[in-house]
Amino acid sequence: MKEYLALYLQGQSTIPERKVILEQKRKDLLLSMQELQDSIDYIDWKQTFYDDVMSGKTKYNSNLIPAED
Repeated sequence: MKEYLALYLQGQSTIPERKVILEQKRKDLLLSMQELQDSIDYIDWKQTFYDDVMSGKTKYNSNLIPAED
């Protein structure tokens, strides 16, 4: 945004360049939002899985440790 501010200080003639910067920033922010939403969705899924295991609805399994006998 430093580049945006420098252009802003140069006046109205830099509006096209500022619009490009803002559009790229918007795209970057939307990507960040999607990454955050994906993380939240995973946590929600994992919490539901744990609830189901604790209630006996689902058998616990792990991809990282061997199954208990």
